[in-house]
Amino acid sequence: MNQQEQFAYVEKPELQPIATEVVKKCEDLPVAIVTIRKALKGESEVGVWRNALEELKSSAPKKIRVSENVYACLELSYNRLKSEEAKLVFLLCGLLGNDSISLDDLLKYVMDLDLFDYVNSLEKARDKVVTLVKILKASSLLLDVVEDAQTYRKPPSLYFVEAEGNEYVKRHDVIRDVVRSIASKDPHLFMVNKDVSLQECVQELPEGLVYPKLEVFLFDNYYVFLRIPDTFFQEMKEVRVLSLSAPNLAQLPSSLQFLSNLRTLCLHDYEYRSTLKDIEMVGELKKLQILSFVGYKLEKLPDLMKQLTDLRMLSLRHCQASIPRNVISSLARLVPLCSRNIDQEREGVEGGERIAWFSELKILSCLRTLEADIDVLPEDVCFDNLTKYDIFIGYQSQWDVRKNTSRRLKLKKVKGPHLVSRFSKLFKTIEVLDLSLLDDIKYL
Repeated sequence: MNQQEQFAYVEKPELQPIATEVVKKCEDLPVAIVTIRKALKGESEVGVWRNALEELKSSAPKKIRVSENVYACLELSYNRLKSEEAKLVFLLCGLLGNDSISLDDLLKYVMDLDLFDYVNSLEKARDKVVTLVKILKASSLLLDVVEDAQTYRKPPSLYFVEAEGNEYVKRHDVIRDVVRSIASKDPHLFMVNKDVSLQECVQELPEGLVYPKLEVFLFDNYYVFLRIPDTFFQEMKEVRVLSLSAPNLAQLPSSLQFLSNLRTLCLHDYEYRSTLKDIEMVGELKKLQILSFVGYKLEKLPDLMKQLTDLRMLSLRHCQASIPRNVISSLARLVPLCSRNIDQEREGVEGGERIAWFSELKILSCLRTLEADIDVLPEDVCFDNLTKYDIFIGYQSQWDVRKNTSRRLKLKKVKGPHLVSRFSKLFKTIEVLDLSLLDDIKYL
């Protein structure tokens, strides 16, 4: 595309020389051209274009691996975002991982960092995230993701399955450096002024890091066998979001108890091969609002989890764990609960005990989203308040079969009367229904 085509919408003759200078600043890098083009589209005032060109010339990034001109183009696009919340989400996305960014993860972080004013529910925050991501995509600061091995290995989301079928976004490779430079000029609560490099860690982290004001700690590496020293978190007492994604994390460090302000804890092993011992201290993190385990053998959830009365989201995907009685019923503020592919076939745990927790769901008046599979339907369970659900009875679910629905039931050997008494309200909203080996089809 030549310079004239790149800004073909510039019609005023007096704008043409300015537009030509702007194009030169883009250095033929597509991400720079596209973001600037969209940032200035519809602007016909000469003064606005002159001002944009001046901003491009005066932008002076320090210690950054992209050219000054490309940096200036991206910074101008960022500055022209009309939503301050969109700017915050963009900055946060610039720091999340090196690959695809899960909207589920983004939702967890923005909630617990209080990035949105006057948003106090997961549903409202979800809608806000979808809206802001759409703004950033329209500006080409975020991009759509084509499903790859990285996204395929992660469970699909009920929260974002309706977001135009895309549960992930990505950023251009140069965005991370640009974000760090922008943030250093106007630090935000989730930024670190000094870059922390853990790239050379193979099997363990350093004994500790001194970051007393740090609020987010993310470690995401599927190829590192991780050991965390007991003292590691001792000088990071303000951390509110902690996410560790690594295989073979065998034990939580005792310094986790110092994170008294922790609101989100995510421990994920997508290789599904780790045994995590002694998680009792999780029950002492009384400010937790989001707790997510993926792929661990946990033996059992601690009774102390009854103390997590402010917990809003609980995920136990592909975990081996027994759930003691009255733990689930104590979590009165739960909105989404995922117990997908949870294996409770533990020695000494009877069948009735294994499904007792499922009966406690009827006590959770705030529960609106449920992902679960269970062998047998308990007698006294109720699903009337659910708005999003993916429930398997008598089957073991397979999350790796991608779905484009947020309301699915798959029922096997369910008694005919129970179809009416337990599921009649869900049948009014259901999108996918799979029934097998019913004892009486007259109830259909």
